[in-house]
Amino acid sequence: MSSRGRAADEQGFALLVVILVLALLSVVVTEFAFSMRLEASMVRAFRDGVLARNLAEAGIQQGIREILTDANVHAIDESGQVAFYWLPPGGTAVERVPSLPRERVPLGAGEFSYRITDEEARLNINGGSTERTQRLLTALGVEKIDRDTIVDSIEDWRDANDTKRTNGAESEDYLQLPVPYRARNSNFQDTIELLQVKGVTPELYYGQGDKVGFADVFTARGRGTVNMNTASAPVLSAMAFSDAEISDVMQTRVTAPYASVPPRFGGRRVTVGSTTFRIDSEGIIGGEPKARIVAIVQKAAGSVGSGATVTILSWRAVPLRPAHPQEAGKS
Repeated sequence: MSSRGRAADEQGFALLVVILVLALLSVVVTEFAFSMRLEASMVRAFRDGVLARNLAEAGIQQGIREILTDANVHAIDESGQVAFYWLPPGGTAVERVPSLPRERVPLGAGEFSYRITDEEARLNINGGSTERTQRLLTALGVEKIDRDTIVDSIEDWRDANDTKRTNGAESEDYLQLPVPYRARNSNFQDTIELLQVKGVTPELYYGQGDKVGFADVFTARGRGTVNMNTASAPVLSAMAFSDAEISDVMQTRVTAPYASVPPRFGGRRVTVGSTTFRIDSEGIIGGEPKARIVAIVQKAAGSVGSGATVTILSWRAVPLRPAHPQEAGKS
């Protein structure tokens, strides 16, 4: 081969090497750029998450500020949230306490929204008689055989012993499940524990279609009384209200909340004001919810010379509400 031919081959080889090196550099640069974009995205997501949690906490604090007003009568507004009223000493007519803004409240780089609901609109699963629970399950349309199982199993879950009731279940039953666990043998800390109780299905707990779920009518907090200004029809039924009485209560409180418990409803452990509330708050960044916190708080009267105080009974981060309206009740 002539020197000219060898030179041409060497040039071709050099060109091939240059092309391969450029291709490799292109891959490296592309991978580096992708990694940088991914890292920047992760940093933004982390930053937005921290900001959103702080915003959600701000919503909780503003909700507490509303709860700390002098309101002594609590009802529900058109959105199903707590409305605060004040009954002056010796007065007979309640006055509405103005609410603070609860939707899309701007703060710093984002916004927060929150809802306040009455925990004492629910039946306390840690107190009261089994007859109340039976009446509540009946109002929810639960079949008798399932009612008996659930009521006995709830009591077995709460009591301190391992003696099983007729239709109930104790640790020996739960330990035989594919994922074994023991009965708490103490009061419920959260109603989500009901999903571990024999007879309680996700459909019963979360509700299905138009049916109300246990999550909406039971609470593990509160004083053991029920606020007749905020309670749903099934909960009033559990408190031994007849259908006619429930209809009367529902119609009357739409016009104006009860300022006091009518004598005809005395002795049923119902009130017109509450001390325990649920605040469901979301932190919003860029117009989208990024964090959600649910807190259950209890108001207590202050000592002489000081205002009321609030105790946080429960505080937890929960998944964001589903976008689909039919799934909103299952969050």
